[in-house]
Amino acid sequence: MKVRRFPRLLTVLVVCGLIPLVVVVITTRWLGPWLVVSEPLAHSDVIFVTDGETPLRELEGAALFLEGWAPRVAVARPRSRLSEEARRLAGYPTMQEHASRVLQRRGVPDTGIVRLDRVVENTLQELQADFDYARAHGFRRVIIVSSPYHTRRIRLIWSSRFEREIPAVVRATRYESVDPARWWRSRRPLEDVAHEVFGITNFLLGTPIPTFDRER
Repeated sequence: MKVRRFPRLLTVLVVCGLIPLVVVVITTRWLGPWLVVSEPLAHSDVIFVTDGETPLRELEGAALFLEGWAPRVAVARPRSRLSEEARRLAGYPTMQEHASRVLQRRGVPDTGIVRLDRVVENTLQELQADFDYARAHGFRRVIIVSSPYHTRRIRLIWSSRFEREIPAVVRATRYESVDPARWWRSRRPLEDVAHEVFGITNFLLGTPIPTFDRER
């Protein structure tokens, strides 16, 4: 009986080992493309350029503005990792001012740049600030620009919290080159995808892990 059972046991073990392997392979190939969202453009009231990866996101915001998709571009006011003293001593502009300068350099007039005044620490807070600004001004549609792998998290958050009241068009910047089908082949895209998977998971769990230490 033991001899007869061995092939069957071996088959079960092989199948049990292959199933997770197949899941990993399918997920690996599917994950990168799933993270990238770039929806059809529609004329909107404002283009929100999310914080990060300057100047790549700002270049997209400026391009959409110059193409006439919205009459204004809004930039966030993110909390900086640098202390105010360190920034001043180094002569660095704030991240918001840096973003504004990129827009100006690409031809967006200062009158077309909105500098949001609420300090934000993460994507959820930033989108909340964007929504509050849009609602306060009676906007009916907005465009949100970000890096390719960041767009899925933006779409998930906006759809779950704000889409019913103010529809959004989520766009990936054309100036950041990525290959979603090969994201696991090198360290940088691997880090980007891992960061987004963690961010999405953290949001779905109710954001139990803050961006910054709450006691500091």
